[in-house]
Amino acid sequence: MLKVGIIGAGLYGLNHFTAFAQRAKYLGDIKLVGFAEVDAQRRAAMEKQYAVPAYADYRELIEREHPDALTVVTPDHLHYNIVMDCLERRIPVLVEKPLSTSLEEAKAMAKAADTYETLLQVDFHKRFDPYHIDLKFRIQEGTLGKIQYGYCWMEDVLRVGTDMIGKKSWNNQGSPGWFLAIHMIDLSYWLMDCPKPVSVSAFGFKGKLKSMGIDIYDSMKIQVAYDNGTAITYDTTVVLPNSHESVVRQGVKMVGTEGFMEVNSQYRGARGCSTNTGMETPNLGMTFRDYDKDGNLIKKGYFADSIYDFVENLKYLQNGHSLAELKGKYASGWQGVDSVKVGVAMHESAMKNGITIDISNW
Repeated sequence: MLKVGIIGAGLYGLNHFTAFAQRAKYLGDIKLVGFAEVDAQRRAAMEKQYAVPAYADYRELIEREHPDALTVVTPDHLHYNIVMDCLERRIPVLVEKPLSTSLEEAKAMAKAADTYETLLQVDFHKRFDPYHIDLKFRIQEGTLGKIQYGYCWMEDVLRVGTDMIGKKSWNNQGSPGWFLAIHMIDLSYWLMDCPKPVSVSAFGFKGKLKSMGIDIYDSMKIQVAYDNGTAITYDTTVVLPNSHESVVRQGVKMVGTEGFMEVNSQYRGARGCSTNTGMETPNLGMTFRDYDKDGNLIKKGYFADSIYDFVENLKYLQNGHSLAELKGKYASGWQGVDSVKVGVAMHESAMKNGITIDISNW
């Protein structure tokens, strides 16, 4: 049985708790042995809810619980030291996207994973959406021909900009680029079997958030050219009206010489309205509710599937396989580096009024 720990119990950290608790109960191949969280109130609440040891310092979690693996769900700028500490101890680690907002740090983490021959995986959960998996099959099989261009969008309502990104801008590192676009940048990259990004241009727009005292971009428009000859455009914002029927509008379209396919991740057929909720278009691919045989409410979806993939990779390695055999089958540190290259370049370009940034030698 694998002993796992979680570092960070914030908003997305809750998904890690849910996924591990359910896996431990229903498959029994893991045990959540503890977690680390700096916020005392949140730490106490999670310790009570999940009945596992809680620590203020992740290093104490490591020293006392000796986990076989850890997941890192902290703010982006805190990933580096934690991940490096894990890798130096040869503890496999799953880290939330982006790997870092610093290219130097991202490369150092990927190199450390190689040096210590330890699994470093980035949690890009869009890869586990069944609609995206089907799209990848179509591209690989040649149904669409050679992909020539694509378009991705991910747009959030204003409260995401004010209450989530705006409260953790981290010296202006917070942006719809790092928070949202990075999802779609990795998704399109993965759909095309990971071609190298070679150039980036972007425009950043400020106005609404700045007028509210939050000096970060409202929106970003990004174009990335890849070494396979494809160009992808990404639109992202965090200032849609809060009255919009979902927190996020998102989708991807890929166009090739023989056809196109579009996945609209908001409008998939589930839509409704009630007095309590107003209009709704729930993303039932990411999270949907079910009952186990004992009538307990459980949550399923690709939010958990991406975390379980890390567990399956750990079990694969435990069964005598090597990291070399896993190469290309998971979101590695080096694949995470490619998305960080684009992230760094798009912000540099936006600050220089859309100038194209050559990243072919980064």
